[in-house]
Amino acid sequence: MFRRLSSSLPKDPEFPPYLEALGYYVTQNDQIRSIANPDKEFNFFISKNDRVNEMQREAMNICIRKIVLERLEASGLDTVHVPLGTSKDEPHIPILASSEISKKKRVVVVLGEANQDLGIWAYRTIGQKGINQGSAVDFVKELQNHTATMFSPSASRSDDGSSSGVIIANLGQLVWYRGGRRAMTLITWRALPRRSAVHMSMHLDGVKNRVSGNEDSDKHVNHLFTKVLPELLGKDTKVDVIGIGDGAAEAVRFLNANWSQWSSRIDAIALGAPRHYLKELTNEAFREFLSKRGRAYLTSPEPIDTPLSGREMYGCNCYASGESYYSECVMQNIYRPVLDFFQLVAEVPGYEEVETFITPPHDGDEIEEVEEIERVEDIVEEEEIGKVEEIEI
Repeated sequence: MFRRLSSSLPKDPEFPPYLEALGYYVTQNDQIRSIANPDKEFNFFISKNDRVNEMQREAMNICIRKIVLERLEASGLDTVHVPLGTSKDEPHIPILASSEISKKKRVVVVLGEANQDLGIWAYRTIGQKGINQGSAVDFVKELQNHTATMFSPSASRSDDGSSSGVIIANLGQLVWYRGGRRAMTLITWRALPRRSAVHMSMHLDGVKNRVSGNEDSDKHVNHLFTKVLPELLGKDTKVDVIGIGDGAAEAVRFLNANWSQWSSRIDAIALGAPRHYLKELTNEAFREFLSKRGRAYLTSPEPIDTPLSGREMYGCNCYASGESYYSECVMQNIYRPVLDFFQLVAEVPGYEEVETFITPPHDGDEIEEVEEIERVEDIVEEEEIGKVEEIEI
């Protein structure tokens, strides 16, 4: 019998987490492109070995995360450890919050997808269109540069709280890596170094590799609203909520169950690629709020902000996001109209959405159209047959 020694197993592939070392650079258009071929985007499939491809992707993602967090920090966002008060070496989940968040009169709370890193909307967008566009950087800049009259026509941009703040939750990085003393996504966990290229990933302990009160996205959102926001925000701060995909589902779930505690503080809510159904909402007061102060942006190829059907399903007016397939790509398209909506709600006393019911195309209409086309084709065919018969006679 033969056995293979562990020392003879293929080594786990390693890639340096530096753009230049990986063969890429950031262009003047904020796009990541190949140094050897500036027209070429990031190439994931560099090998037939999946482990090699995954490790190269993680090295690239490390570079992207570093760039994004540096830019967000330069834009005035601070990293806050959750639970509040934990040190960087203790188990914690990082979130992002505007500096002096307690002085802000209005704060936008963003709940993103449960498979993305902090501050990242979609890596696919970063790779195709640009770093700022596929991350929270452009959104934060737009929020800061947005009309300062989100609560008073005479307000001006200053540090006295008249500008809006933002808190970006972290539904993705909920795994605690004790060896590196940092939180990460499951994708990053699987990309951690292994004993060899053929070994399995490290065992994920349900207690030791989790953060208390933030074990999953459901609990993270609960902790954010019950423990973090009450501590960070001023007692009179108004809150607007943006939920994308998983974040939209968690926002609706929490507010439906706890609306009595938050009804006086939340002014508006926008849901990108929502996943709830109106019939699931049991809180009548929250259903009414969602109808009057809520909007949903659906995956649709129609131009952004085009009214769509869906009020009967989601309980609020629905609009196109301009994204046909991926919920993670919705935020980059909708944040401008969403901020306009929040401003409208803030500026107009007693604002309420006008219920808009859009009738979708009826399947029967398409059937009737097909039948009409077939009927015309039959008539044309009969006429052609008649002409042929006349010629033969």
